[in-house]
Amino acid sequence: MSTRDANAAPEGGGEAAAAWRDFCGRMAEVGERMLAPEFPGSETERAEGFRHLANQVACWLTYQLGSTDARHPALFTHNNLVYRWGGPNVDQNARRAPVAADGVYRLSVVMNSCEKFIVQVKPGNMHMGVRGVLAEVDSAALGLGPGDTAEIVLSAERPTGHDGPWIELTPAATLLHVRDYYYDWQPAQPAMFALERLDTADRPRTPPTGADIARLLDGAASMVENSITYWNDWVERTATAQPPNTFSVPAFVEGGVQDIVYAFSDVRLGPDEALLVTVAPDQSDQWNAQLQSIGWFESLDFAHRPTSVNQHQAHRNPDGTATLVVAGRDPGTPNWLDTEGRERVFCTQRWTGPREQPHLTAELVGLDRVFDRLPAGTPGISPAERTTEIRRRAEHVAWRFRA
Repeated sequence: MSTRDANAAPEGGGEAAAAWRDFCGRMAEVGERMLAPEFPGSETERAEGFRHLANQVACWLTYQLGSTDARHPALFTHNNLVYRWGGPNVDQNARRAPVAADGVYRLSVVMNSCEKFIVQVKPGNMHMGVRGVLAEVDSAALGLGPGDTAEIVLSAERPTGHDGPWIELTPAATLLHVRDYYYDWQPAQPAMFALERLDTADRPRTPPTGADIARLLDGAASMVENSITYWNDWVERTATAQPPNTFSVPAFVEGGVQDIVYAFSDVRLGPDEALLVTVAPDQSDQWNAQLQSIGWFESLDFAHRPTSVNQHQAHRNPDGTATLVVAGRDPGTPNWLDTEGRERVFCTQRWTGPREQPHLTAELVGLDRVFDRLPAGTPGISPAERTTEIRRRAEHVAWRFRA
């Protein structure tokens, strides 16, 4: 023990020290809560759960430290290779920042290889019990595509003389959410975004007080506590709303992107079983299917395993549909979604801009019967071809999450 440790009083230290002790105690309580029966309980699942808890502590502390001051906003990147929560869409990057209706903000965009971006203004966070979208605009509506640039102003009133893209900030606005999408996974420069508050650019930050640290730590703790419990409850409730290995009727989700419909499935497979899922990707502008963990709602390893597929990547049947093969071992088929050998996973499908009500079918079969149930002429995928597929995924991910 150092001299400082030996001489330090066990209590005291002011408001900041008290807030830190409270934060550590609350995180310990979250860890104990995760041992309850409503959370996944195997040794492997609990190890994954405590990694997820560490993930959430790091995520929301980082967010509170740098991205909660609407006077000096900074975009916070989440649902990347480190911070995963809330069922991330692996075809997108996600960023968030605080905004206030009395501010004037400029969002500068360089699309590079990004195929689409969506900007939303929200009243708060879904897992904190605040739902809804106050404003939403996407790159297509602005006439933008890969390689284009833009400057979007956000304010309560359109600034005099500004005739470019503008998003209204209403009194309820607190959160800016930016998503950029990549469907054709290429090793290329992703989009870049920069956010500035124009009316406070000359006002420096003030040194933090004990009260500031207390608010920071309380905010981070609340985000962790709610994220851990909310998403576990949401996944279990959503997964068990229909029988295992069947999908919910595709529908909108409040708080999500306003032109996306979702379908969900509680996939439960034995080691020699596969779930065949047939969809029609062309029923919408974009479509994808992805696997997430039960309980923690993290995306599975999408860089080094084929745990997702979208309309650009999917092999099509002669009638234009695509048949996905969800299994724990490589069936040697196109459109394999790798469960990582898990007995239970959560599968999410998204249709962006649906032109009709999407439909899909699911069939549980023996792993040795997969080719018998696929359309005649479906090609086999050799181990070498699978390796090439995965290397292509990893190369794209390295570029997209390069920083």
